[in-house]
Amino acid sequence: MTDWNDLTWRVSDATYDAWNAHDPDAVAAWFTEDARVRDSTSDQWEIGPGPVRDRAVMLCGGMPDLTLTRQVLVIDGPRHADRWVMEGTHTGELLGIAPTGARVRIEGATFTTIDEDGMVIEDVHHVDYATLFRQLGV
Repeated sequence: MTDWNDLTWRVSDATYDAWNAHDPDAVAAWFTEDARVRDSTSDQWEIGPGPVRDRAVMLCGGMPDLTLTRQVLVIDGPRHADRWVMEGTHTGELLGIAPTGARVRIEGATFTTIDEDGMVIEDVHHVDYATLFRQLGV
């Protein structure tokens, strides 16, 4: 029987470590080849670790000092939700926006399903884009 609590904490810790090490390959390594990933602002699913890596490259490139801090982790079997805070300085292109030098702090939540090996099979992100764009002066 799978100990979802222990497995989820290990996956979550490793994922946060990868984000904070600015290692897009390590972030993407936790996703299956057929993982479904999307932002809550879109109904379009992206498939596999490639789009996850691309997102990490974009975020870390736009904010090279990015930090991701878990606030809460709620576990329900193979599903979990984590509320997080992302902070960084906008010194590179981010979401098509030229560097502003602005310091940003945004909150969000991610709803994830993992398999029995701890690999992500589904991820849905909820990001406070309104606050991000306000902080960037857009």
